[in-house]
Amino acid sequence: MRETDEDDLIPRDMNTTPLQQDLLDATTTLCNALAQSPQIIAAKARIGLFFQNPDATKLFEEVNAYGEELRSKHLAGMPPTEEEIEKFDKLRASVIENELARGFLEARQSVDGLLATINQYLGMSIDMGRAPTPEEVEESAKRAASASCSCGGDCDGDCSCGGDCQCEGEGHEHGDDCCCKH
Repeated sequence: MRETDEDDLIPRDMNTTPLQQDLLDATTTLCNALAQSPQIIAAKARIGLFFQNPDATKLFEEVNAYGEELRSKHLAGMPPTEEEIEKFDKLRASVIENELARGFLEARQSVDGLLATINQYLGMSIDMGRAPTPEEVEESAKRAASASCSCGGDCDGDCSCGGDCQCEGEGHEHGDDCCCKH
């Protein structure tokens, strides 16, 4: 391992932290493996097909614009009407029915999931001082999903995420601690 120059540790840009050579080499290896993975290649192909089809991209832009319009209206204190919700649901169904738009969404979800998993490994490596095992990453992901999922104290046995809601303590009352058990 080479000695570290003082200049190597000084960020040249506030948004970028320079990497020491060993980290740069490992990052380059990871980036090349990621770029060449069949999952990424397939996702990029599906995304490319979507962007080459003006009808699919227009449909997607339309549902996003209308969704943002409804969101802005809601944030301004004006809940959307039944007709507006119905229109949005129809637009969203059109996107799902469109093979290219659906493929784009699935490809983005695949890439986002892969990046989230890689970030999970990286974060756990920093915390643990070593690379985590796949089992440790899976367990951590389950804990995070469980912690972010709750019935909000309105326990009817089912959580909104599809897991089983289980309440802490006896004599559950609305507002008591409920949690999702996967």
